[in-house]
Amino acid sequence: MIQFFTGFLIFIAIASTAAKADDNELEIIAIVSTPGIDTYKTIFHKAANKWRKAAALGHVSITVIGQDPIPEGEQANDAELLKQAIKNSAAPELWIVLIGHGSFDGRDAKFNARGPDFTDNEFASWLVNREGDTAVINTTSASGSFLPELSGPNRIIITATQNEGEIDYARFGNYFPDAIAGAAEADLDNDNQVSLLESFIFASKEVARFYENEGRIATEHALIDDNGDGKGSRAEWYEGTTATRVVADSAEPDGELAGQKVLVKNDFERRLTVEQRKERDTLERRVKQLRRQRNTLEEEAYYTELESLLLRLAKIYEDVGDS
Repeated sequence: MIQFFTGFLIFIAIASTAAKADDNELEIIAIVSTPGIDTYKTIFHKAANKWRKAAALGHVSITVIGQDPIPEGEQANDAELLKQAIKNSAAPELWIVLIGHGSFDGRDAKFNARGPDFTDNEFASWLVNREGDTAVINTTSASGSFLPELSGPNRIIITATQNEGEIDYARFGNYFPDAIAGAAEADLDNDNQVSLLESFIFASKEVARFYENEGRIATEHALIDDNGDGKGSRAEWYEGTTATRVVADSAEPDGELAGQKVLVKNDFERRLTVEQRKERDTLERRVKQLRRQRNTLEEEAYYTELESLLLRLAKIYEDVGDS
C-alpha cells in the first residue's frame, strides 16, 4: 500500500505539463467605492487595475463598476449596477471583489458605493438565486459582518476585517491582487499557481508585516470562510496551506475549496477539461475528509476507500498526460 501511495505521488509530479487552451468558466465582477479624498482615489484605482491585469493574465472576463464617469444629469447608483451584473451573470463560477471603503454606523455594515450604499444583508439577497461556486473578496474596512451573512455551500467568503468594528482603512486589498496574479512569494505549495487561499494568507501576512514595521497596533484581521459555518478562520491558523486550527472541534477546516480556486493557472491545470477539474477537486476534498476520519474507521475500510479515491485521481492525471 505504501508503495502505491509513493508511486502515485511520483506520477503526479512528472505528469506532462504541455499547455492547451483553457475553457474558462470564471467571471469576475469588481466594484470600487466612492474614494472620499484623492489619496484613496489613487489607491483604489491602482487596486482595480491590478485586478484587471490579473484577469488578463488568467484570460478571464472582468467587469469593474465604479470608475466610469457619471453621465451629466444622472444620479450614480453603482449598487444597482452590481445587483444587475450578478443577476445577469451566467458564469458557472463567479468572483465578486469589493474595493475601497466600508463603514459601520452602529447598526448596519455597508459598502460605500457611489450613490446609495448597500448593506451586508442587501448584498446577501442578491446572491440568493446564484448557482455555482461563488467567491466574495471584500477588501474594505468594516467588512467582517459580510462573512456570516454570505456564508453558505459552494461559497468562499474573504473579508479584510474580522468584524464590523474594524472601521479604519484596510490595506488587505492592496496585497491580495498581487498574489492572485501569481506572485511567486505567495505560492506556498510551489505548484506555479496561486489560489484564493494562498492569496488570503499572503495578503494577511503582508498586512501584519506593515503594522509591525510601522510599530503600530493592527486595525484589521482578515478572515476566510468556505466550509459554510459562517465563522471564518485567520491566516495564522495555517501552516503552509494546511489548517492547523478550527473554530470548534466539530468544524471542518476552512480553505479546502479556496485552495482549489486559481485565476492564473499553471500549464498542467490548463490541460484539464472543466469536467476533469471538477472531478479532481471533488476527489481531493474527499481524500482530505477521509484522512480526518481515519481514527473513526477500521484500518482496512480506511485504506480501501483511500485506494479507490487515489486510483480515480490517478486515472484523471493519466488521461490528461495522454491528451
